[in-house]
Amino acid sequence: MGYRCESSARSFRLTHGVFTDVSSLAWAIAASDLGIRVTAPYFETDRFGETIEFVAYVRDFGSSAGTLVWYMPDPLPFKRMRHKVIYFVSALNPALYSEYDRERFMSLLTAWGWSRSEPAPDWYRGL
Repeated sequence: MGYRCESSARSFRLTHGVFTDVSSLAWAIAASDLGIRVTAPYFETDRFGETIEFVAYVRDFGSSAGTLVWYMPDPLPFKRMRHKVIYFVSALNPALYSEYDRERFMSLLTAWGWSRSEPAPDWYRGL
C-alpha cells in the first residue's frame, strides 16, 4: 500500500490524513542522511505559557543547547522566549532550506559549528 502526497508551499498531506510540514521534513531527512540529532517540527513554550513552533531543533550545532530553526520573513520570537534560554536561533530563507540539499545543509551546519566535545560527524568540515 503506497502513499499519495498532495503538496502546497509549506505542507503536504498523506492519504492517511497525517499532515507534515515540508520544511520540517527536509530537516528530518537531513537528520537521517547526515546522522545528526533533529526534532522537526519543534515546539517551545514561551514565557507566557504559549507554544512557539519552530521548523526544527538541531542538537549539537550552534550552541551547547543546540539551534532552533526559524524561517524568514516571520519576525523572530525573541521577546516571547523564556528568560535565560540559551539556544542559538537561526532565521533561514525557506526558498533555500525547505527542501533537503545535502551540500547546502552540510555547509549551514558547518557554519553553525559543532558544539559537543565528542568527535563531529565524518562529513563535518569545521575546525
